[in-house]
Amino acid sequence: MPASRGGASTRARKATPESRLRKQAQKQGGVALETLAKLMLDEKAPATIRLAAAREVLDRGHGRPKLGAGEAVEAGGMTVIVKRYSDVTDEEKARAEEGEP
Repeated sequence: MPASRGGASTRARKATPESRLRKQAQKQGGVALETLAKLMLDEKAPATIRLAAAREVLDRGHGRPKLGAGEAVEAGGMTVIVKRYSDVTDEEKARAEEGEP
């Protein structure tokens, strides 16, 4: 009787290092998500760590946003530009004080 196609031995030979690594990482997915959630909720953690953890949790739960460069966000969205205070120009400071965007 001929060997069946797609048997366990065939699959084992086709496993690449990348696929084995992916499988191992997937087994740790629950622990990783719990760790991200703990970091996100830890009020003693730096804000940058909490934000990064929150972003990762959202990406896994809802997928990454499908916005292209310069593309507007649909109704209710907003654009946030983060700058170091030292990089803000005098003109930008004046506009902010006047309440302009």
